[in-house]
Amino acid sequence: MSAIAAPHTHEQPVQGAAFNLFQLGDTATLQQNILQPTLDYLGISCQHTGQLLLGTLLCTARLPEAKRVELAIGPYGISPRLHTRLWDEYLARQPDLASRIRGLASQHCFLRDPHAELGYNLAYATAIAWLVYQHQQLRLPEHCDPASLARIWETSYPHRGGQASDFLQAWRQAFRQRCKARN
Repeated sequence: MSAIAAPHTHEQPVQGAAFNLFQLGDTATLQQNILQPTLDYLGISCQHTGQLLLGTLLCTARLPEAKRVELAIGPYGISPRLHTRLWDEYLARQPDLASRIRGLASQHCFLRDPHAELGYNLAYATAIAWLVYQHQQLRLPEHCDPASLARIWETSYPHRGGQASDFLQAWRQAFRQRCKARN
């Protein structure tokens, strides 16, 4: 029995649908109010981790359905199968980390439908997205530019035919919008 098995409810976010990330705010707002506090909570201080997760969020949220993982949920496009696997095969062996991650989840929603957290709870989804990389024992290089992060995403994050160019396009588009908003 899975550590996060739960009945399927009608409250499940739409799977496979693209996500309009900028309804949540610009990249600086996402970084300051969601990504960095989540990483701080997890005890992760590497600046490149935040950049990798921001790029992952920007790219995966914009991927067309054909390139998203089957049954992908939320802006990070994490499937229920991967979510369960991370809990059963990775977090089950790290109870302290599992407790911290569980602390990000909603008290009642997680018990009814843990996969829904991937669509409704961006801090929880961010932590799970980081686990996608962390469970592979990924080590970020000391000097990361967007192209380096894009290659890491392409080879380490689940998608169906996504390319580093998808990551870079999403990155550039987001930062162009950020520059336009300032002017």
